[in-house]
Amino acid sequence: MAESSLAHTREVVEGLARALDGDDFPAARAILAADCAYETKGETLRGPEAIIASYSAASAWARRAFDDVRYESRIESVAGATATVTFTDYLMKAGGRWHRYRCQQEFTVGAGDRIARIEHREIGGEREALDAYFKECGIER
Repeated sequence: MAESSLAHTREVVEGLARALDGDDFPAARAILAADCAYETKGETLRGPEAIIASYSAASAWARRAFDDVRYESRIESVAGATATVTFTDYLMKAGGRWHRYRCQQEFTVGAGDRIARIEHREIGGEREALDAYFKECGIER
């Protein structure tokens, strides 16, 4: 694939990652294809409304459950029309106890420069450490 095509994939995916990091769900929605599929936690969400509702609900829950929530993302690799992004969530509960949770998502850019497919991937040990942090903080999900 041409270098310019890889740069274009990176640009589209960076736009979505930035929108998600900033809880800018209207901007994120605009980058998703009408038939976008999001594979996460054993289920497949279809279409921008369902996908954005999932991202929005997760962020709203975190902001209710924790005293401070910060998001950041980094593109790890680009191969053809697909980019892998590591998302990092920084969560803080009263008393200053911070936790860092990381996961990866793979985004595929399709027609019209819209994201056609998203696949969520857990990073080994991250979910277990997050669940232990929830337990220590008395948080149920």
